[in-house]
Amino acid sequence: MLFVSAVLICSVGTQAHAQTRASDYVAWYSVSSYQGEKRGQIDIECNIRAKWAVPKIGVLKIEIYQANGDHVTTIQGSTSNGLLSPKSSLAHIVTYTYNGVPGTTYYAKVTLCAGSNSDYDTRNVQTQKVTAPY
Repeated sequence: MLFVSAVLICSVGTQAHAQTRASDYVAWYSVSSYQGEKRGQIDIECNIRAKWAVPKIGVLKIEIYQANGDHVTTIQGSTSNGLLSPKSSLAHIVTYTYNGVPGTTYYAKVTLCAGSNSDYDTRNVQTQKVTAPY
């Protein structure tokens, strides 16, 4: 039990995961952020799974903020940038790399979606704060 508690405590700061209500489409989802491999890079990993294959699944948008709450930019999800699946699918996993300023701390607000093109469920997740590497 102590081991399980330690694992849960350690994972809280590294991943945002939630499912707050019953959904017609969404079975599971998670979003996490971490330092990228190059100067200034922040990686945002998004994972969403539907209850069955749906034509629209993935990331609708990613809003990037500095640690103080200042909005930096918004990235709209599309099939061309890979944030939305290009075909009907059961799940979509994508990592978006934001090129920020080295030493600056960022967080993201991510909107995930799953469903039909006209009727889909969304989930909003805020990541933990991550400092872009030097």
